[in-house]
Amino acid sequence: MERIMRRGRRLSLLAVTALAAATVLTLAPTAAPPAEAAQPGSVLYSPNLATFPNGTAGYPRAIALEHDGTPADTVLATFAKGGHNAPGTLPIYRSTNGGGSWSQISTISSNTPGWDIEAPTLFEVPRTIPGLNAGDILAAGTAWHVGDYTAQKVEVFKSTNGGASWQFLSNCTQTSGLPNSWGHGIWEPSFVVANNNTLACFISDERPADSATNNQKIGHYTSTNGGASWSSTMTDDVVFPADNLARPGMQTFAKLPDGRFVMSYELCRDATNADHACEVYIKFSSDGLGWGAAGDKGTLVHTSDDRQLLHTPYISWAAGGGPNGTLLLSGQRVVAGPTGNKTVLAESGTVLFANTQLGAGDWTEAATPVTVSPTGGYASGVPSCPGYSTPAIPLSNGTSYLYFAATWLGQGNQCELRFGVGTLPGPTGAITGPGGKCLDVDTNTAANGNRAQLWTCGVASGQDWAVSPDGTLRAFGKCLDVDAQGTANFTKVQLWECNGSGAQSGCTRPTAPS
Repeated sequence: MERIMRRGRRLSLLAVTALAAATVLTLAPTAAPPAEAAQPGSVLYSPNLATFPNGTAGYPRAIALEHDGTPADTVLATFAKGGHNAPGTLPIYRSTNGGGSWSQISTISSNTPGWDIEAPTLFEVPRTIPGLNAGDILAAGTAWHVGDYTAQKVEVFKSTNGGASWQFLSNCTQTSGLPNSWGHGIWEPSFVVANNNTLACFISDERPADSATNNQKIGHYTSTNGGASWSSTMTDDVVFPADNLARPGMQTFAKLPDGRFVMSYELCRDATNADHACEVYIKFSSDGLGWGAAGDKGTLVHTSDDRQLLHTPYISWAAGGGPNGTLLLSGQRVVAGPTGNKTVLAESGTVLFANTQLGAGDWTEAATPVTVSPTGGYASGVPSCPGYSTPAIPLSNGTSYLYFAATWLGQGNQCELRFGVGTLPGPTGAITGPGGKCLDVDTNTAANGNRAQLWTCGVASGQDWAVSPDGTLRAFGKCLDVDAQGTANFTKVQLWECNGSGAQSGCTRPTAPS
């Protein structure tokens, strides 16, 4: 049997002293659970297809407010709403209880009459800077008449009352008079306040192309007056002048506790099947404006056995999980293999990646509170909206986060918006049993029913076990489970969807990783 083994990191689990899985848990069987218990999440918005048969919602964005003057977990969320017999808009929803309940408080429409606006971002100004006060909210999106590539704008809006109302501020950048063809778009805006109090507007920019290859780069414009006006030229941040097929984009950012900034982005590739490219990388900046030399990809994000995220990443930092906190990074799919020949893995749509070393070293998989099934793809006839950018927004307790995902409505390329509250994974690593061997998931894949076994310790993700706050033991985001809640000797112990049954609970808690 070929497998990749797990190295190094161990947890001491005193209960594991015989056949690993059989002795990890103290079980108290209850009524049999459903055979499948995926995490559906709750619906934030779903189009009424009877009224709007082309209705869709996707590309969610959210922020947890730190300057709203209340101790509550106030969260704003938005998404691109289209197909409603009117130009696309960005509805603004607010929760004052960490996602327990929501109400729509406003809507952002394009400042250009008759245009759609999509690919949104939300940003709370972290401190008072020239032209903006701490707690002001910025929003932006790509505005255009969808399908007409001759002109676009990255429109910027401002709210001074927590998102209840908005005023148009400026265009971060814009195009006009271009050919009505794909390949010179301005997409995916996001904001950073740099250490020198400059406001930066980052975009994915196709304009350097104007060629059949449609190259793209990530860059930023700057403002020293709170976004009222912007620099006339863009600073390149991620660009590959020696590779006319590289397409970096979908940049998102997080501020780290050591003062640095981290950017996640996808690196797609022209002339390559989109389902077999677009790996996720991270880069770092000491000030929020300088991101290294042209041609420097940064670091490919991967697990110990080289699982990778594919497409539409979103990165965030939570305070819990260890002395460095936890970086959370989501993507549309989990894959393995080289560019051009990817295999989509079974845990796609059910996990994100986590790292407690400020982005250094390997990442591990952690369960998400919303399951995306199917995940979006890019072949003809396959919907792309499911899981297209899934933000995890840390809450004030440092250990919980709100997770947002578009899920398929079963027709066309149409989705609804769902959310759920997730919890950071607990101590994560290998669990050793007799002979120094590790608790292991057979075949190192996430399929329900895969046997738990002892195996030589190595680098496999199927030997990365996390102890969750609910007492379950998890790998690939799924739970260690006793088949059919059996109590007889030789009952199979396996990997299964977490479902809250007694056959998955009662784990003896391990010490921290050594």
